[in-house]
Amino acid sequence: MPGPPDTASLASDRYDKDDEAPLDGHQLPPVAAQDLQFILKAGYLEKRRKDHSFFGAEWQKRWCALSNNIFYYYGSEKDKQQKGEFAIAGYTVKMNNTLRKDAKKDCCFEISAPDKRIYQFAAATPKEAEEWVEQIKFVLRDMESGIIPEDDDEGMTYDDVDLSHVPPIGSEPIDDDIYEELPEEEEDTNNHKEEPEKMTQGSGDSISGDKSTDYINYYQGLWDCTGDQNDELSFKRGDVIYILSKEYNTFGWWVGEMKGNIGLVPKAFLMEMYDI
Repeated sequence: MPGPPDTASLASDRYDKDDEAPLDGHQLPPVAAQDLQFILKAGYLEKRRKDHSFFGAEWQKRWCALSNNIFYYYGSEKDKQQKGEFAIAGYTVKMNNTLRKDAKKDCCFEISAPDKRIYQFAAATPKEAEEWVEQIKFVLRDMESGIIPEDDDEGMTYDDVDLSHVPPIGSEPIDDDIYEELPEEEEDTNNHKEEPEKMTQGSGDSISGDKSTDYINYYQGLWDCTGDQNDELSFKRGDVIYILSKEYNTFGWWVGEMKGNIGLVPKAFLMEMYDI
């Protein structure tokens, strides 16, 4: 008489009864959890099965990861391939305290879209659930605005710099203009009142030029962030950070300044301070 099926072999199947292939038929190649790139948020959640029966658990523990605009879920963070995934484009996310009636009713959220499967999850705490919701909303906003392109991101460093008005490098008009403006001693008598004002603007903590009108590079912390390395800034939710450079945008990091300290900051933890 054959014995019961091996649990490990069942767990190795990519899609089990509660984690079947996406409804739209699109399926990404298997990828190990440790090989995921550009992870914006990851951790264990309870995932509600699409079709649960009397013999099966309604909620199952899954290791979930948001990588770029793809939401992956695994049996554990050591799995060699995902149990399922879906692109969050076109979806909306919200908290939903009607999914459960136990102590975790305020820890639930769902990701849904018209004519698509609804994905429902429960976090360990309400705060963690809210962090997942905010992170997914953040990515969706970026996708809609086109601020962070999916394909052309590589090679873009300073997104908002317009160089169309800059003359060719090495042309004589540029050199002439520079050397005409350099001698300031002759204009000291006429512009004596303006000089202290310029010094005031340049004597602050900023390493750039005039930050007072550079609203587009002011950001706020979405969540608390503690730097793991000496070259990373630590900040709290709501802290104001001035972005000096987006040189490492491809890797999900910017260079920021806060209270005179300069370091790397994860762009996924920031939101624009001014709506320009």
